[in-house]
Amino acid sequence: MSRPDRSTSPGTRLHGLWNDTIYDIANVIAHGYLPDRPGGRSLARISFITLAALGVLTGIIFAVDPSLDLRVASFFRNLVAQPELRRFDGVIDVVRQSGPFVIIAAIMPAVVSIIARIFRPVRLPLMSSRAALFLIISLALGPGLLVNGVLKEVWGRPRPGMVTQFGGDYTFTPWWDPRGACDSNCSFVSGETSSAVWMAAPAMLAPAAWRFAALGAAGLYGAAFAFIRLLAGGHFLSDVIFAAIFTGLVIWTVHGFLFRWRATRVEECALNAVLEKFGRAIVRLIAGFTPSRTARPDKTIPPA
Repeated sequence: MSRPDRSTSPGTRLHGLWNDTIYDIANVIAHGYLPDRPGGRSLARISFITLAALGVLTGIIFAVDPSLDLRVASFFRNLVAQPELRRFDGVIDVVRQSGPFVIIAAIMPAVVSIIARIFRPVRLPLMSSRAALFLIISLALGPGLLVNGVLKEVWGRPRPGMVTQFGGDYTFTPWWDPRGACDSNCSFVSGETSSAVWMAAPAMLAPAAWRFAALGAAGLYGAAFAFIRLLAGGHFLSDVIFAAIFTGLVIWTVHGFLFRWRATRVEECALNAVLEKFGRAIVRLIAGFTPSRTARPDKTIPPA
């Protein structure tokens, strides 16, 4: 399939972007591969279109038929009541309890690398500074700020176990209505699903030969946590779907900011210089509050 011409005229850039997108999708459908573009722009474009389309589709479906959330929640409520499923309670509990430790294990190399670059720049870090910042910022903005800091606190959607349909005291509210009776740590969206889906960020840093396998494993890990939260009655289906979409969009944006977009991309050497300068400033600040070892406590220090 021939590649469409890309004009550099400002009036045709949007049309060229649309043509490129259609060209990429057609190649995936017809041949099963993405065209080789510098910086992975084709894959990034396909990822954004997929996430945005899923978000719009999910929003429309669950807004037109809000009872779909209740029906799915009822299905999982009946499923968990089956005696055969009780055999897996221990496994499910271990998987859920291990979630925070998996996140810590994934983010610690990035934190250590940044600290080493700031205070010990002569030592070889565990990963590049851009990769480390990508992991730290995407985790902080996605599962941290957007999901647990904003949505779960201001979007008052009650959890399934809190609504009257399942024996609770609160009125069920659809995903688009933030005026629910829940006060804090509410249902929209799923924090544990968001954290699990964030594992796609370190998977994106895997070597090229292993990247798609790592992303597939991260996808299965996120789906497993979504299933566990539905099984536990902690969230509605729309909660876990939107958690995955929002987290994916945050990862996509942070990756573009640090790696793909020319206007914001910072070269590794320049970023390392900034971090090292920041480290020297901290050392000077600490030294200013630390008494000199040679100063005598009974001797007045003359003014400079």
